[in-house]
Amino acid sequence: MFCAISGEVPKEPVVSTKTGHLFEKSLIDKYLASEDKCPVTGEELTTEDLIPLKATQTAKPRPITATSIPGLLSHFQNEWDALMLETYTLKQHLDSTRKELSQVLYQHDAACRVIARLMRERDEARAMVSQRQGQMAEAAAAQAAGEAADTMDVEGGAAPTEITEAVIGELTALGKQL
Repeated sequence: MFCAISGEVPKEPVVSTKTGHLFEKSLIDKYLASEDKCPVTGEELTTEDLIPLKATQTAKPRPITATSIPGLLSHFQNEWDALMLETYTLKQHLDSTRKELSQVLYQHDAACRVIARLMRERDEARAMVSQRQGQMAEAAAAQAAGEAADTMDVEGGAAPTEITEAVIGELTALGKQL
C-alpha cells in the first residue's frame, strides 16, 4: 500500500471512493485545496469522497543495503563518517568561539585599564586645579596686602623716580662684598 502521490507508505491513509486510489491524507488535502480533481485520473474529487483506512502501522522496511553483512558494514561506516564530520565541525566551532571570547576579554581588559588611567589623570588634574586655585587666592591676598603697604609708603613721601649715583655706588659695593 503506497500513496499515489508520494509513492511512500502513508501514515494516515485515505482511499478515494470514486477512483479507488490510496493517498496520504495531508498530501491529498493540500492538493484538493488548490484543485478539485483526482491527481491520478483527473476525475472530480472532494474531501467528502475520501474514506480513512484503519490499517495497522507497518514498520518501514530496511533499505536493501541493510540486509547483508557488507551492506550493514557500509551503513555503519557511513554513520561513523557522518558522526566524525559532525564532531570535527563542532570542534571547529568551539575553537572559533574560544578565539572570539579571548579577543573580547582582551578588549575588555584593555578598556578597563584605559578607564582606570583616565580616572587617575582626572583626579590628578582636579588636585592640580584646586592647588592652583589656592595659590592664586594666596597670591591675590598677598598682592592686595602689598598694594596696601605700597600706598602707605607713597603717602608718607614721594617715591624716587630714577636711580641716583649714590644708589648705584651702594649696589656695586654690596656686589663686591658678596
